Amino acid sequence: MANQATPGAVANTHVRYLLTKAGLAAGGLATRGADNQWEATQDFFGNKCAYTGEDLTGKPIDKDHAIALNRVSGGLHVFGNVVPSTPKANAQKSGRRYDDFLRSKGEKFDSIAHLTDEQREAAIARIEAFMQQARPDGLLKPHPELLAFYETQYQKAKELCATGAQELEELLNKLNLAAAPLLNEAVAADEATLDLPSVEQFELEETGADNLPEAYRQIQARSYEMNVGAYAQAVFAQLFADGTIAKFLPNLTYREDLCTFALKLSFPPLITRRQDAPTRYYATPYRHNGTEYYLCSQWYERNREPLSNWLTEMVFAQRA
Repeated sequence: MANQATPGAVANTHVRYLLTKAGLAAGGLATRGADNQWEATQDFFGNKCAYTGEDLTGKPIDKDHAIALNRVSGGLHVFGNVVPSTPKANAQKSGRRYDDFLRSKGEKFDSIAHLTDEQREAAIARIEAFMQQARPDGLLKPHPELLAFYETQYQKAKELCATGAQELEELLNKLNLAAAPLLNEAVAADEATLDLPSVEQFELEETGADNLPEAYRQIQARSYEMNVGAYAQAVFAQLFADGTIAKFLPNLTYREDLCTFALKLSFPPLITRRQDAPTRYYATPYRHNGTEYYLCSQWYERNREPLSNWLTEMVFAQRA
């Protein structure tokens, strides 16, 4: 049977969203450019799995959070907490801390069964040395106030689900549309006899509701692996490539226009004369109808969400 979206699952999604925001505020993980932190991470571990010690050259590599990305552990997607792992070790580690996982034994942890106790402790020490080197500011240590905040947000989200369900039941009853009580578990229909939408289907249809073409959905899907400047460049490269940019060019080349305010930039998103402000615009131009346009380079994390919203709410809002 397909999985039902539950208040706990919704609350966990909310907490993951907050953890993602916290990670971005703390610098995130750079995966491109001269300061490629993911490459530096792999170099530190000798291109081996941080847990099993397996050589990962030419093999699939998972980015695993040493301190789990959940409300209990408060791990963040930042340089110092993301380590290379085999897919199997990553799956078996699940939501455990790196040290708890490496000290775990039994059939369900067969990915690390070959390690001696000394090798397990050495792997823990290696990960902790990496954390200290990458984040000497202490960010990766447990912060009681942050953990309390995540727990509070989790409970609030669950309460919101319960309140919404109660209000929905009242509205359905008012409209004579309720086939069965929503909140009375004793008389609720047996879920085993029903076909319920899966979490994956919810996510698929929520994405479709944004009305974004596939190319843009792919860009958004990997947007949090990029710094915000790279994300903006990927978006505008696609807009120019498929010609969607055409009807927005007049708006994007004036600072006072609605698009500039929507994107929360301090300068026009696009100009045609980079020599007027060379430090504020990327050097590589985009071309449309014989004219070269230069993209503003002054993107900060505060611009990431406005850029995504601009795409879904303005650029592609009218698509069927």
